[in-house]
Amino acid sequence: MRFVYLVMFFFCFVFMANGQPGDPGGGGVPGVPITGIEYLIGLGGFLGVKKLVQSWKQRSK
Repeated sequence: MRFVYLVMFFFCFVFMANGQPGDPGGGGVPGVPITGIEYLIGLGGFLGVKKLVQSWKQRSK
């Protein structure tokens, strides 16, 4: 029964998402480059995950 509710929710979500109006401005800035702040955020996330994995390895010893 849970599967049936999940499928019904999925189809309703898809139809609601397709029913939204388009962009009235006709588009945005194409090809916006990744700036330095995005690289710093990605690097910070990578280092955080690395430290988390290292702490898990130390606890398991």
